Amino acid sequence: MPSNAELFDRQNHGSRISTAYLSELARIATGDPAIAVSWSDCEPVHGGSGGAIGGTALYRFTLALDDGCYNTLILKVLYQRPDETEQSPYYWKREFEICRAGMLGDLPDGSFDLPRIYLVEDHGDRCWIWMEDLEDRKGDWSLEDFADTAERLGRFNGVWLSRTTLPHAQWLSRSWHSAIVPALTDTFERLDQLLDNPLAQITLPLDAREEIVAIWRDRETFRRALADLPQTFCHFDAFRRNVLYCKNEVHLIDWALAGIGGIGEDLVSLVAVSLYYEGYTQAYAVELDNIVFANYVKGLREAGWRGDERLARIGYTCGMTLRGLAGVKQDINLLANRSNHEQLKRNHHSGSLEDIARFFAEIRRFRLLKMAREARSLLAG
Repeated sequence: MPSNAELFDRQNHGSRISTAYLSELARIATGDPAIAVSWSDCEPVHGGSGGAIGGTALYRFTLALDDGCYNTLILKVLYQRPDETEQSPYYWKREFEICRAGMLGDLPDGSFDLPRIYLVEDHGDRCWIWMEDLEDRKGDWSLEDFADTAERLGRFNGVWLSRTTLPHAQWLSRSWHSAIVPALTDTFERLDQLLDNPLAQITLPLDAREEIVAIWRDRETFRRALADLPQTFCHFDAFRRNVLYCKNEVHLIDWALAGIGGIGEDLVSLVAVSLYYEGYTQAYAVELDNIVFANYVKGLREAGWRGDERLARIGYTCGMTLRGLAGVKQDINLLANRSNHEQLKRNHHSGSLEDIARFFAEIRRFRLLKMAREARSLLAG
């Protein structure tokens, strides 16, 4: 059986990592100009950040140093995806460019910390990001943890709202939730065909079909509303897996979706993704929604933003609506493809695909139907 190092070498087109190369990385990481690596090992990191979007891999390198100590580093490899432009919502090279430009610097006080970035390298069809190995020390989140993260997001967005200029690099995303909408067209045009699948009929759900189709028809209304809002710099993917509580610091990782968006949009992932994994009920969703939004506004105020909080609610509900439309495609595809079924059962701790489909349908009633109704009401004035 090949070693982890041999597997890494195969997966990275013969890119061998020498001891001398790792020694230089160790010097950067430790700040000791004389340190050297005596031996090393690597292992793939499964289920960590960055793995959700195709073309990303994570490796943990363990370095044995000549002073008898050990150090670990994370290598994030971003692989080129053909025909993907800088304007793609999932542009493969975005996180590398953000790190290379050093544009994050020190994030606003009271928001988040970042892992240390030791080295970035462009290898043509793939990019390497060498970074600090962080260990999340918190287990399941309480509502107070969600509130804390929302408040930090508010501080982060609020500082950028008060700045006269925003980052303008071409490779940053623009209104991410609007940008994912065009790729949904085929699903909604083929909805009748897709609903031949019994699991798809459960997860839509059928009794809400006409309302969901009406939301799709009005998608440009929600997209325009997001474009008209005060704009800020957003992470767009700040949910449980990408927020690490490490000792006295809270790190925000995985900036692959980052860019410019409307106030309130940065809350969407925190709620929309979490509903799938946090023991969802309608009552829990309402409580999570209330506490997260209230603390986001609190963070905005602490950062000095004094605007109408209704604008933040428009951004949040319109973003949730567009994300909810994307969820229609995602859930139907997951349930219709047999190759996904075993992983779905493991992820949701259920042996019944019908139960999982019903679970998705209940989430849809909140994060698409309820949010679209509220967004329409807000936009109507």
